[in-house]
Amino acid sequence: MPIDRSKVEQKVKKAVLGILGKKIDVKDSDSFVGALGFNSLRMVSLSLALEEEFGRPLLLNDWISQCADPHALTVGSLADYIRDLLIQDE
Repeated sequence: MPIDRSKVEQKVKKAVLGILGKKIDVKDSDSFVGALGFNSLRMVSLSLALEEEFGRPLLLNDWISQCADPHALTVGSLADYIRDLLIQDE
């Protein structure tokens, strides 16, 4: 069964909202560093929340290290990264 990107995106957004602790409209283009105000501690918390959402360990180091500009770390790029990981595991 193919992995539905929209379902991955929904889980990523749910985890983001859980970390932020407030209701906002999270968009694919939102930068974790810029628009969402994430720091290293929040990124660790996000990693743990994503592990809970997806029921498996998700190391975000590769996703983070592939971007020269931290502002390029967006909700959409994270959803794509996780989807690709899940496809590799099938």
